[in-house]
Amino acid sequence: DSYHTLFAHRSMVELGMAPGDPNFASAPAEISLQNGHGVGVLGFPPTLADFPEYEGYPDEVVDQMATSYPSPVHKDMMRR
Repeated sequence: DSYHTLFAHRSMVELGMAPGDPNFASAPAEISLQNGHGVGVLGFPPTLADFPEYEGYPDEVVDQMATSYPSPVHKDMMRR
C-alpha cells in the first residue's frame, strides 16, 4: 500500500525527511494484487541524497538490531 509510509510515518514528512508529495511512495513501482495485497519498490528520492545511514537510528539501536541479522551483509544493506 503506497499510502502506508506517508500516513503511518507522517513524522518523516513533518521533519522534512520525506517529500510531501504522496506519489513518491508509489514510484518507481507498485504492484497491486488480489484481496488488498501488493508490493511496492521504492528508493530514496534524489531530494533525500543526504539521508542518514541506517535511516537515522542511533548507533546503539543499529547494533542491537544487527545482533539478530543472519550476517553482516544484512546490516550493510540497512546502512543504505
